[in-house]
Amino acid sequence: MDNFRKTDNAARKGAAIFCPCRQKTCLRVIVTLLLLAVCLTAVFSAAQNVYAEPAEIEGAKFVLLNDPGYLDFFSGNCIRNLEYVFEDGEGFARIMLAPMAMDPFIYMPISVIGEGINCDEYPYVAISVRSTYESGCNLYFGTSKEGGLDESKNLPSSNSITDKNDWETIVFHGKSNAKWTGLLTTARFDPYGAVPEGMEYIDIRWMAFVKNEKDLEKLDVSIKDLDQSEQFTRRPIYSTPNRTKPPENTFKPSVTSVVSDNTKTDRGFSPAVLITVTGILVLCIAVSAVGIIIFKRKGK
Repeated sequence: MDNFRKTDNAARKGAAIFCPCRQKTCLRVIVTLLLLAVCLTAVFSAAQNVYAEPAEIEGAKFVLLNDPGYLDFFSGNCIRNLEYVFEDGEGFARIMLAPMAMDPFIYMPISVIGEGINCDEYPYVAISVRSTYESGCNLYFGTSKEGGLDESKNLPSSNSITDKNDWETIVFHGKSNAKWTGLLTTARFDPYGAVPEGMEYIDIRWMAFVKNEKDLEKLDVSIKDLDQSEQFTRRPIYSTPNRTKPPENTFKPSVTSVVSDNTKTDRGFSPAVLITVTGILVLCIAVSAVGIIIFKRKGK
C-alpha cells in the first residue's frame, strides 16, 4: 500500500511538472523574449542609420559609408590605414594618409551599387568629405566603353575642399568630359597632388550620383558657387605619367573600427551597444531554457 502511494505521488508530481499549462507558460516566455530581441534589434538598427541618409533625392544612387564592412572595398595609394568612425550619431570612413606622400588617391567602392551607374543618366557625382587642408580635387574614371585610367578620363572638381574641418560636398560634372558615357567601372578620388605637411587623414561620409543639377542643393551645395565652364584648369602635378595608371600592387590596408570621443548617444547607438543588448537577451533565453530542463529532470 505504501509503495502504491509513493508511486501515485510521484506520478502526480510528474504530471504537475509536465502539465500542458506550465509548458505553455514556458513557451510563451521564450517566444516573448525572442520577439523582444527582434524588436530591439530593429529599433537599434534604425537608430544607427537614421542620420546616414544625406537626402531624399528621386533617382539618386548613394554609397553610404555607414558600416565598417564597406572599408573592405577601399584601396588606393599612400594609405596607412582605414578606420570606421562613429561620431554624432553617424558612421563614416577615415582614410589615414602617409605623411607628406606624393600622389595619394582612393578607389571608391562603387561596386556595392547593385545595378551599377549609367554615366549618361547620372551626369553629377558628389562626395561628402571633411578635411583640414584646402585643395581642388580630381575624379579619374573608367567605363564599359573605355576602361583604364588616364588624363583623358579626368573630372576636376567644380568646387574645392576647404580647411574648415567641416563636412562639405565636392561636385564633379561628368558631362564636362565627352568620355563620361556607358557604365561606370572605376572611380578614383584624388583629393591632393601630395599629402600636405601635418595632415593625417581625410574623412569620407558618402558618395552620390545625381541626375539633375537642382538636386545638388539638397546635398548642401550652392550651385552658383560651382564652376560649370567646359574648360577646367588642371594643376601641373595632375599631368604626370604616374597618375595615369592604377598602382600595380594596390593593397588593402588593415581595417580598424573606432568610436570618436564626440559620440552622442542621444542621436544614435554604436554597434557595441547593439551587440551588448542582443547578448543579454540571448543569455536570458538560454537561462530560461536551462531552467525548464532542470524542472523536467527533477520531476523524473
